[in-house]
Amino acid sequence: MTQSELFLVIGVNGLISFIMLVIGIISYVRVKKFLASAIETRGIVVQSVFKSSGDDGSGSMYSPLIRFKDTMGREHEFTENWSTNRPDYRIGDEVIVFYNPEKPHKARRGGKKWKFYFVAWLVGGMGILFSAILIFFIIIMLFLPMN
Repeated sequence: MTQSELFLVIGVNGLISFIMLVIGIISYVRVKKFLASAIETRGIVVQSVFKSSGDDGSGSMYSPLIRFKDTMGREHEFTENWSTNRPDYRIGDEVIVFYNPEKPHKARRGGKKWKFYFVAWLVGGMGILFSAILIFFIIIMLFLPMN
């Protein structure tokens, strides 16, 4: 590997690592902020919303439409961001809902709180992995003679 190729690998890896770490940190901070202000309540699945389909019709995706009441007694509905190829809840099922009182339309289905951090840990973890690879290449560059 020539020195210019190594610099290219280090530069691209550094950029990818940095972007992934920033996305992971931003995601973590946003989830932490949301959960700090969120109120937990119960909601009812009122419909399975069809989201998309592949060209051959085999890629059907569904998200639950959930209705809940806020602390003032007003009803709100939201569609879960995550979709599955088969509805994971039946109409009438009760689910946990987290919502920000100032933005109840941005509610999220609750459950295990670690699920909220999944994207932050996944992307941030990959950023850490790429950073470790970057450090490895820098060490190679510093300690091994280049031709």
